[in-house]
Amino acid sequence: MSKTKRILAFALAAVLAVVVLSGCKSIAQKVFGSSNEVQEDDTTQWAVLSSDPLMLDGIADTTAKYATARANGALNIVFNGIWSRKTEYFTVPSGLLSIYGCGTTDGGAQKFKVSLWKKVDGGAQYVDNTTFYFTADGQNYHCDIGNLDPNASYRVTISYDSSRYYLYGLMKVEGIG
Repeated sequence: MSKTKRILAFALAAVLAVVVLSGCKSIAQKVFGSSNEVQEDDTTQWAVLSSDPLMLDGIADTTAKYATARANGALNIVFNGIWSRKTEYFTVPSGLLSIYGCGTTDGGAQKFKVSLWKKVDGGAQYVDNTTFYFTADGQNYHCDIGNLDPNASYRVTISYDSSRYYLYGLMKVEGIG
């Protein structure tokens, strides 16, 4: 075999060895659980199942596509066939909101989310760590959002991550002024 063919064969073997060994490294990392990649923590916050009955006051038409009513320090909400809605602004004198809700869907994702937005000059700003997911199984769920500024105005956004199916449900936001 000529010297050129030997050098070419050696170079090809070296390239193949690098490819095989790099593949083995990633397989070994998967098998033994070590990696240089940073794993992100799941920060999803889920509303917890609640045995409290969801009683809404002040809503005349519970079949409305979207209706709200303020009563007894709470904002009561009914939604039928929505993807997303924003409430009107309200204050939180105690600094603590308690949100109770239940919902169902006509297919698609089996959860919906609720988040809090603060009124600022020129619009609204998301309040960090205030997104909670509610299971859309028709049962009542609950979450609390605390450490809110009693002098600020807030609104709740209800959203469902689907453009094909709709969300139906009830919600009560307690602690509003």
